[in-house]
Amino acid sequence: MGDGPGEIRSPAAGERLGPPRNLANYRITDRDRLGEGSLKQKFRDNVAAIRTLRRLEVEKRTATDDEKAVLVRYVGWGGLPQVFDVNSREWFKEQVELSELLTDDEHTSARASTLNAHYTSPVVIRGIYAALRRYGFEHGRILEPALGLGHFVGLMPDEMQAHSTITGVEIDSLTARIAKALYPDADVRHQPFEEAKLADGFYDVAISNIPFGDYQPFDPRFNVFKFPIHDYFFAAGLEKVRPGGLILFVTSKGMLDKEDSTLREYLADRANFIGAIRLPNNAFRRNANTEVTTDIVMLRKLNPGEAPSGPAWKETAEYVNTKGETIYINEYFMERPHLMLGAMELSGRMYRDNEPTLVSDGRDLADALEEAVESLPQSIYRAQKRAVKPPTLDQTFPAPDHVKPNAFVMVHGDVAVRVGDSLKVLPGLPSETKVRIRRLIRVRDAVRECLRSQLNGSSDADIVTARELLNQAYDSFVARYGPISNRANTRAFDGDPDLPLLLSLEVYDEETKRATKTAIFRERTIHHQKPVESVATPQEALIVSLNEKGCVDLEHMSALLCRSPEEFLPQLQGTVFLNPQTSEWETEDQYLSGNVREKLEVAEAASLNPPSAFTLPVVCG
Repeated sequence: MGDGPGEIRSPAAGERLGPPRNLANYRITDRDRLGEGSLKQKFRDNVAAIRTLRRLEVEKRTATDDEKAVLVRYVGWGGLPQVFDVNSREWFKEQVELSELLTDDEHTSARASTLNAHYTSPVVIRGIYAALRRYGFEHGRILEPALGLGHFVGLMPDEMQAHSTITGVEIDSLTARIAKALYPDADVRHQPFEEAKLADGFYDVAISNIPFGDYQPFDPRFNVFKFPIHDYFFAAGLEKVRPGGLILFVTSKGMLDKEDSTLREYLADRANFIGAIRLPNNAFRRNANTEVTTDIVMLRKLNPGEAPSGPAWKETAEYVNTKGETIYINEYFMERPHLMLGAMELSGRMYRDNEPTLVSDGRDLADALEEAVESLPQSIYRAQKRAVKPPTLDQTFPAPDHVKPNAFVMVHGDVAVRVGDSLKVLPGLPSETKVRIRRLIRVRDAVRECLRSQLNGSSDADIVTARELLNQAYDSFVARYGPISNRANTRAFDGDPDLPLLLSLEVYDEETKRATKTAIFRERTIHHQKPVESVATPQEALIVSLNEKGCVDLEHMSALLCRSPEEFLPQLQGTVFLNPQTSEWETEDQYLSGNVREKLEVAEAASLNPPSAFTLPVVCG
């Protein structure tokens, strides 16, 4: 990210606004027609987006505006489970096309995403941002922990986006890569939320349509509560926002209506409940091809010493609708039925027949949301005042995953270092030292890329290009500051974990103060070991088997020798033994380790009763 290698853009709320940021991020408009089209059309849109992404990755370039318009119509697979139903003859052609288009890992991940990959409609997202602005939020540090394709980024109000830090977390690789192509100025991370290295208490707002499911993510901090994934997002999300920060999540109505109040009790001790709006079951029909009743749940994290306050919301109560049906709903909605944008009925079919659901009252959803937002509290959010003068040690930013602990990076032209999960700006550095570190960061990133190209199977042309860029970065640095091994350079970069890597780039003569480049500047230094395809003797086959397989693998040895085990095993007399306890062949060291007396007794018994299916003796020879 940023203006050059190692440069990270991370504006903070409350700082001088300066010029607009996030300018490369795509802006979703009505022209994109999100959610429109038949199921087959949505499949074609998905395929077009994937092919566009493939082209961008092969050509190693950013997307044009026209290409982003194709990428943004990717809708995922939550509304298209038929594509993975092998019994569906109607979708057979599409199934074949998709299997040819995706890698095995991508296909497996796509199939697993059908439960949760339901993208939020623009009208709902715009309503949520209207609520956020009503609460008083203008710009700041924004976390989207279930990013999906990034619609919450693409539909963010212009002024809010122009002056905010945006971090998104997405579990699916393909979706995360498309999101990164759409929103290159955002910090998009491909990983599960429970594994994301995000600083606690850093963000001003967490906003998302969080996943739903019965599985429990592994996080030692919350395992004792046994929170299912949707409850976990609330608990973990609250950790990531600062005191006074906001959470606005779209979630299943079960969060508020279920009998088990564990999560509500947990949150009520740590946050004020500031509002909720229940959406009708058709709010996601067009975009995600699903009918489900959802709530927009909104919380404000308590400040230190602040006592919980606000409306009652921890309990449920009996609600009798106009049809005389009795339904248990949250006490908050019992007192504020106008915040349910429809009528609760026992007519849902999402998970079972006659389940409680909110049926639309026929109003336009945008109008109904606007009316509901107007009844929410106003101006309860207070922006956190942050540095308006030169950066201080108190100023922190979220650390991208690729930055190692204690490593130097550039943030807005200032030097920062990773401490824990945050980047801390180092104030007061002399301008010459700052430039020296910036140039060393460029060399460090260039050598990393050079090594990476050799390790990941890149083409020879790409490896040569990476090597040329390394030469350019190194030569540029040495021309101004001398060899990296000079004391002033090592002192400036002291503490960075890759300083030894930089020093390995040159052979330095202490007497002459001169350095010569090492082999990485001229040739490939990492070569992939080619597997042995054939050998001449059983002894060589055994060595290869132990090196490549870690054991005596008769099948592999047989392939190397083009001979059956019965033919070559006698030539390994005294070298390999058949363990009668496991029926596995072992080397002498393996066979004579452990309880030797017991093995001897078993071997003697086996020699009296040899297995009929294998006629070789227990000990070869």
